[in-house]
Amino acid sequence: MKKKKQLEEALKLKEKKTERATKTPKRVSESEVRGTKPYFAKKQKKLQKTAKAIQTRLEKLEKAEKVKELPPIKMNLPNEETIKNRIIFRVEDVTGMIGERMLWSHANFQVRGGDKLAIIGPNGSGKTTLVKKIVNQEPGIMVSPSVKMGYFSQNLNILDVEKSIIENVQFSSKQDETLIRTVLARMHFFNEDVYKPVRVLSGGERVKVALAKLFLSDINTLILDEPTNFLDTESVEALESLLKEYEGSVIFVSHDRRFIENIATRILIIRNQKIELFEGTFQQYKHVQPQKTRDSKKDQRLLLETKISEVLSRLSIEPSKELEIEFQKLLKEKRELDINK
Repeated sequence: MKKKKQLEEALKLKEKKTERATKTPKRVSESEVRGTKPYFAKKQKKLQKTAKAIQTRLEKLEKAEKVKELPPIKMNLPNEETIKNRIIFRVEDVTGMIGERMLWSHANFQVRGGDKLAIIGPNGSGKTTLVKKIVNQEPGIMVSPSVKMGYFSQNLNILDVEKSIIENVQFSSKQDETLIRTVLARMHFFNEDVYKPVRVLSGGERVKVALAKLFLSDINTLILDEPTNFLDTESVEALESLLKEYEGSVIFVSHDRRFIENIATRILIIRNQKIELFEGTFQQYKHVQPQKTRDSKKDQRLLLETKISEVLSRLSIEPSKELEIEFQKLLKEKRELDINK
C-alpha cells in the first residue's frame, strides 16, 4: 500500500510536467516558439513514456490483504495449577566447575512456576553448565515432583531425521492436530510443508522443528540453551510470540538482548564467579545497573527492600522456618542501616 501511494504521487507529478511541457512559454516570440517546438515535443514524449511505465507498475502491484491476527495458543499443560507461582526449583549452595577452573561458587536461588528466567553473562561464565546441572538435577538442586521439563540444545538430538515434521512433533505431543498445525504455521511451516522429512530441511528449519516439538511436548517447563542461534528475524519473532503466550515456565540462555527484553520476567546474572538473581525485566535491570556502582546506603536500602518483598512473597506461598529466619535477618539489617543513616 505504501508503494502504491508512492507510485500514484509520482504519476501525478509526471502528468503535471507533461501538461506544462505543451504550454507555450510566456514572453517568447513566435519565431522562438517555432524553434523550440521539437525540444518540447521530445520532452513531452519522454515524460509520457515515464508516466506510462509508472501506470504499468501500479497495475502490476498485487492487492495487499490486511494482516490477519494470529489465533491464540491455548494448551493443556500437565500439573499447570499445581506449579503456578509456586517454587519449582531450589538451588542451594551449588558450585560450578570446569576441570580445575571455578565458574561460580555457593549459588543460591529459586525459580517459581510461570517464571520466564533469562540466564545472562559473558562467554565462558558457566551459563550452559548451570542449565545442564538443572536438567540433570545434580546435588544441591531440588526439583518439584510436579515439574516436567524439556531441554533444547544445539545438537538437535530430539529429532528423527527420517520422519516428517508433523510426525516428529506428534510423537511427543498430547495436543490435537489443529493446535499442532497452528504452532507449525507460526513457525512458517504451512499446509503440505508439514509432511517434508526432516532430513531435507536446512539447519535453521531443523532448529524451528525442534523448538516446535519441544513447545508442544507433554511438559510444563522449557529449558532452552541459545534458542535463537541459526534463526532468521521472522523466526525469532515467531518464537517470541509463542513463548509470550506459554503459560508454563521458561529458563533460557541467550545473548540476544532484544529476545531477552521481550521474554524475560526475571534475570539471573553470572559474573565474577558469582550468581545473582534480579527480580524484574531486562529493561529494569539495565536501569538499576548504574546505581549499583555507587554503593550508597540508599542503594543498599533499596536492595534490602527488594529482598524483603521477595521473601514475603515466598512466605505467603510456601511458609518455612528457613524463610522466616531469612526474613528476620533482612529486617534486622534494614533497621541497622536506618539507625546508621
